Amino acid sequence: MKQQLLIPCLLAAGAFMASCNKHIYVPNTVNAPLLKEKYEFKGSVSPTNYQAAFAIANKVAIMANGQYVYRFDLDNDNDSNDNDLFVDKHTRGGVFEGAVGFFQPLDLKKRMVFDTYVGFGSGRFKTLDAAYNGDGSTGNVNDYLLKTRFSKFFVQPSIGFVHPVFEAAFSSRVSVLNFYGLSLGNKVFEDDSNRRDNFSKIGDKTRAFIEPAFTFRVGYKYVKFQMQFLFSLPVDDDTYSGYDVNEYFQPVAVGMGASINIAHWYDDFRKKDR
Repeated sequence: MKQQLLIPCLLAAGAFMASCNKHIYVPNTVNAPLLKEKYEFKGSVSPTNYQAAFAIANKVAIMANGQYVYRFDLDNDNDSNDNDLFVDKHTRGGVFEGAVGFFQPLDLKKRMVFDTYVGFGSGRFKTLDAAYNGDGSTGNVNDYLLKTRFSKFFVQPSIGFVHPVFEAAFSSRVSVLNFYGLSLGNKVFEDDSNRRDNFSKIGDKTRAFIEPAFTFRVGYKYVKFQMQFLFSLPVDDDTYSGYDVNEYFQPVAVGMGASINIAHWYDDFRKKDR
């Protein structure tokens, strides 16, 4: 079992270290609210992700998630150097999704919580071929665009610890995507017809991803700092004409932001400590 888990992680690490990858899918932050009671609200905000969850009844909740990726080129070098080990700096786009779920405290003090959500969404991403030069010397930017749209279904179980000061959660999201509307500018992979064909293969079938995430929140009561480490592991390892389709999917994401929680259990927690 350990070997089976290790292989996909090593594959993801290899993709993570590869340079010049063009990403047309960036996994959004996993929304792991760990709600405890009816009418509880939890939301989070980061530079690229916006999330909310609300308990409409005891043990039943709804959530909404939004993502918009826009990366600023801080070095402002105006050249075609895309050798970033972490992300494709030209990727733009995002996703919007909604879900309904079930939550259940696991102990009498309600510090351990399990929840699971099922949801749907849609999104789009675009990026630029490495041959594009930001100083305009390469011509029309549209000739270098890679674009795609997708629909998404996901199932997301989580388990975690919830306290007024600290929260930690492990989530194992399974995302199933259908890519469509794929397009390439005239000069994308201009001298490599095999790679152009490889890109079109992305939409040939449904793509599934296993996306484990570790979420941490630190603060006090209603407002906390949030950090998440997320891995996105494609279930299939397709290769066409020597090119790996999975190079178009970002394998790792790190998110940081603020979490807001409105709930009555904070008052009950204070009373129990007296």
